[in-house]
Amino acid sequence: MKNRTITMSFLRYSLMIFSALGVTTSFVACTSGQDSASSSDIAVSDQEQMSEVDASSTPRTANGRPDLNGRWGSSGGGGSVMAIEPDGTEYNFDTFADYQAAVSEGSVSLSASIIGRRPNYRHGNNVYGERDDGMTRRYFANPPLYKGEFWNRIEYLDINGNMEDMTFICMPAGVPRMGPPIRILQSESDVVFLYQQRNTWRVIPTDGRDHDPLNSQDQTFMGDSVGRWEGDTLIVDVVGFNDLTWLGWPGWYHTNEMRVEERFTRLDDTLLYEVTVHDPEVLIEPWEMDPRVLNLNPSTATYLEDPPCLDFDSAHMVTRERG
Repeated sequence: MKNRTITMSFLRYSLMIFSALGVTTSFVACTSGQDSASSSDIAVSDQEQMSEVDASSTPRTANGRPDLNGRWGSSGGGGSVMAIEPDGTEYNFDTFADYQAAVSEGSVSLSASIIGRRPNYRHGNNVYGERDDGMTRRYFANPPLYKGEFWNRIEYLDINGNMEDMTFICMPAGVPRMGPPIRILQSESDVVFLYQQRNTWRVIPTDGRDHDPLNSQDQTFMGDSVGRWEGDTLIVDVVGFNDLTWLGWPGWYHTNEMRVEERFTRLDDTLLYEVTVHDPEVLIEPWEMDPRVLNLNPSTATYLEDPPCLDFDSAHMVTRERG
């Protein structure tokens, strides 16, 4: 009976959202820059390829640990770029670093206009882009399994996301929603994670200490993190969250009792990022995010600063659509 209640709640949630958006079942999937997933990530199905990598080829630090130092994925200098010269000549580059190299060697002029995002909206209308993206996030997702009595809250948060989602008013996305870091700096006693999410950073001790008795009781966006090594995997345990952030875009909320476990495993020049969320107050079972596999990025291109987020529009929103 309990499973039936959960199933019916989920179906009711799905139908309500489908009706609220007023979109048809015919759509073209498109991606959004708001998602923490990067185009540089290897498809999840390719995760199996990591098991075939020879672990002996993985670089190591002086103390024998896998070397996590480096730039991971293509964020901050990555992404396809089109350069258009004043005479209309077009050049396409796989990354911003490739574009910079072409400018340096003189094959592309500084007068060329550059386009860093080339979305393929249905009917050429970005409104459809928002609707289609919303559909893919809901119906092709890996949702946390909430207890039946909490599905009504999920419905409400999703329908009213442009008022309830704190990222809409420039609050941090938080852990684990903001995904893996774009760069890791590693020492014998800690690791530093850098994010291109409003220039966020985290310093995580790996010297065997426990959670700080005060910080772990605070309620913050990033929580209190401590790391430890289990074999060749760095495990980061995070507690002390507030309940303002979400696990995902469709209203997937959590309590301030949430505990997050992040796992970083390097094999050769790939990095596997896995996350498990424990929040038994609202979840039936621990939730495992879709794993991410990122390539080591050899680019030396300058990181692009993420400009500050300033909220000017939340008071003027007139629809419930989000993109």
